[in-house]
Amino acid sequence: MASKRQAATEDTGTRALWFTPPDGEDNRRRTLTRDSLVTESLAIISAGGAGALSMRALATRLGVVPAALYHHVRSKDQLHDLILDAVLAEVDCQADPDLPWTGQVTALARRLRAVLEGHPGIAALLKTRDPLSPHSLALAEAFLAPLHRAGLPGRQAALAFRLIYDYTLGFALSDPTSPGELRLQDTATRRELHAFLRSLPASQFPALAALGACAWADDRDQRYTASLDILISGLQAAQRPGTAT
Repeated sequence: MASKRQAATEDTGTRALWFTPPDGEDNRRRTLTRDSLVTESLAIISAGGAGALSMRALATRLGVVPAALYHHVRSKDQLHDLILDAVLAEVDCQADPDLPWTGQVTALARRLRAVLEGHPGIAALLKTRDPLSPHSLALAEAFLAPLHRAGLPGRQAALAFRLIYDYTLGFALSDPTSPGELRLQDTATRRELHAFLRSLPASQFPALAALGACAWADDRDQRYTASLDILISGLQAAQRPGTAT
């Protein structure tokens, strides 16, 4: 029994998690499920960041011994994949056929951002894993399809997808609850920062003294939308003549 458990623990996840049911038929009588693992893992990440999640911390939160978790996932990496797939499942990947490709891509990017910001700490975890889960693949397909239909050359369409995806992921890394964003949301703190920027010697920092208050404003939604619009405009400029708009 010990050797079997050790082998399960040391398995780094070469078998497909998505098509392998949890081990142990005797666990049917228990309340521990993959869904409960995901729910409690998200609670740990939300409270302390991705670094706070460990198999031991999760087992403690669930009130079980760590070995019990390995009936459902065979490694911490598999746990991460399970969590990320559950979060990405919340992204609505259905495209509105009445929208042009630019509108479809923009809408999908905004939905992805909303989901990631709704789960603090997940964007950082997503950067560490390969996009191999079912909902990760569905998201990539949803981005690539309208870019491909728009007539962008294959390599350019792929780069466009990664550009928008990476930008959205990077933006979500600094979620609304991050220290930097919270300082900008605080009126008094923001005023102090703006006063400091305006006080900079114009001879040394002319642009920063003039524009710094605009660059550090409480305008998170506007920043994301404006930058996304610029990216989409650049893609439109690269679109082949005569292709769908």
